[in-house]
Amino acid sequence: MNWKGIQVWGDSVLKGVVFDSDRNRYCVLKENAVSRIAQATELPLSNCARMGSTAPQALERMQQAPDQLKDQLVLIEYGGNDCDFDWKAVAAQPEKPHQPNTPVHEFEEALRRMVAFVRQCGGVPLMTTLPPLDAPRYLSWIVRRDQVERAALMRFLGDVQRIYRWQELYNFAILRVAASVTCPCVALREKFLNDLCGQDLLCVDGIHPNAEGHKLMANYFVEQLAGV
Repeated sequence: MNWKGIQVWGDSVLKGVVFDSDRNRYCVLKENAVSRIAQATELPLSNCARMGSTAPQALERMQQAPDQLKDQLVLIEYGGNDCDFDWKAVAAQPEKPHQPNTPVHEFEEALRRMVAFVRQCGGVPLMTTLPPLDAPRYLSWIVRRDQVERAALMRFLGDVQRIYRWQELYNFAILRVAASVTCPCVALREKFLNDLCGQDLLCVDGIHPNAEGHKLMANYFVEQLAGV
């Protein structure tokens, strides 16, 4: 083990954000994956994940505090917000082309630079693939959240599962980057997909792992740390 602590860089997934249906709002799950990892490893852990963060935004933040990366295992989890669209704009003009928050080539470049920066600063990078989303559930969530017409979104998408395939494109990008820079990568998506009840591990919005999903992530991450 060439590290003395853990830093987590990611979006709302590793921030521990879940949707509380009883209170009808998002909140941070107390027993989330990262808190469970901290308990299991008994190592100093800093959670730098932010809800809504994209890879380019995270790279910019990371570069502002290089000294904090030395001797740290740096877990990198991005892509969910990068591949997302401005769905209100899409619904308003579904026949026009729309760009995601981060085009895939820019996403890959940000990840490469992030891994290189962690190494340059004396840290050990560890990437992870994305938990799979539930496309029908997420589409229904977009319609509810943004108060847009489902029919308009479908004119843009063509079919509901295009949302899943689009996220898969960014997952492939993560794997390409990990292979090209020889960075270990936790196969989190595979772990979710191997579970026959994987959809039960997601919140009502179809994108955030729920409490059971966080248990799965924590257990799997801890298993994988032994080989890093």
